[in-house]
Amino acid sequence: MKRLVVVGGGYGGTEVIRQLIMRGVRNIEVELICNKTSFENTIGGAELISEKTNLQELTYGLKELANYWNFELTIGSMDNVDLNEKRLKVGNKERNYDILVLALGSEPNFYHVKGANIAQPAYHLTDFIDINKKLRSSLDNPDIVVAGGGFVGLEVSAEMLDLFKAMDKKNKLIVVEKMTSVLPAYNNDSAKKIAMEHFTSLGVKFLLGNGIKEVGEEKLILEDGGEIDTDLTIWTAGVKGCVISSQITGANVHIGCIDVDERLLIKGSEDAFAIGDASYAIIGGKEAMKMAAEALLQAKTTSKNIALIAEGRRPGISHVPEYIVDYPKALLSMGQGKAMIIFGPNYVSVGASEYILKKRIDFQEIMERFPQ
Repeated sequence: MKRLVVVGGGYGGTEVIRQLIMRGVRNIEVELICNKTSFENTIGGAELISEKTNLQELTYGLKELANYWNFELTIGSMDNVDLNEKRLKVGNKERNYDILVLALGSEPNFYHVKGANIAQPAYHLTDFIDINKKLRSSLDNPDIVVAGGGFVGLEVSAEMLDLFKAMDKKNKLIVVEKMTSVLPAYNNDSAKKIAMEHFTSLGVKFLLGNGIKEVGEEKLILEDGGEIDTDLTIWTAGVKGCVISSQITGANVHIGCIDVDERLLIKGSEDAFAIGDASYAIIGGKEAMKMAAEALLQAKTTSKNIALIAEGRRPGISHVPEYIVDYPKALLSMGQGKAMIIFGPNYVSVGASEYILKKRIDFQEIMERFPQ
């Protein structure tokens, strides 16, 4: 029996186990190590702000999943792993492995901005619930600043606007983006233009090309020296890999992400993989985006290679990234029951049917992977 240890109970980690079960892979004992007790569908989290969904619809208990899928579950954080010795440490305990999958995810990136720790992050499901509570308890016409005009920043803005509309409550919403356009990571000028026009028409004010220098309780100081009043600052300015070099002996780490080859194996290893946001994957000149959909596909490739290892064969299947920086694919919530499809550098469409598609893919299909 080969001992497989999967670290991380998010999209990639749970999907590796599911794929192995679907493929009927034998001779594998699986342990999942996770610092949370539930899988969290964070891509649907923004709708917790507007109360269009609830926490139960976006979570699945890992203990329940372990009973269904027959794997060992350890709740805890990985302190370090030695790829040369094939050993990792969780708390005060060490365990050996034959095959390792690091699906550690990411964390908010505050870019060393002074005072950013007092801003409200928008990353975990509990963050979106906290935003809802703060908006519910705020006075009428609060000054709200969203730090970051990317995908999450716009979705958070859309859901806040829908909540205020349902509450018949006014607000002042400003989005501050360091780059010169909204959706700066998306290579689609039409999508940027439509998003800008849409949110501006709803009363959102944008400050582009000007980053935040300091976050205070009641004021933000911008890089150009300007100041903005704020009752609530929501931080959506980006994410970063959550790995430090000292945690991974025998691996190359780029800004918190682990360097992998075309098979998603950690470079220099033949039995340890890194997938999802934890990986730095440039394959065939294409850089994989940090997206749940890409993590799921990487898990599928990884499971195929694990199946080969279980048979005593060399893991030789290369991954083909489908969600890449140069050719974006996304479904962006625009609020008011509408969503935007971004497909490549040129195609974009907005409407109610796009929102229905988003709900199907980002909510139902993600959660229907688990036993119902």
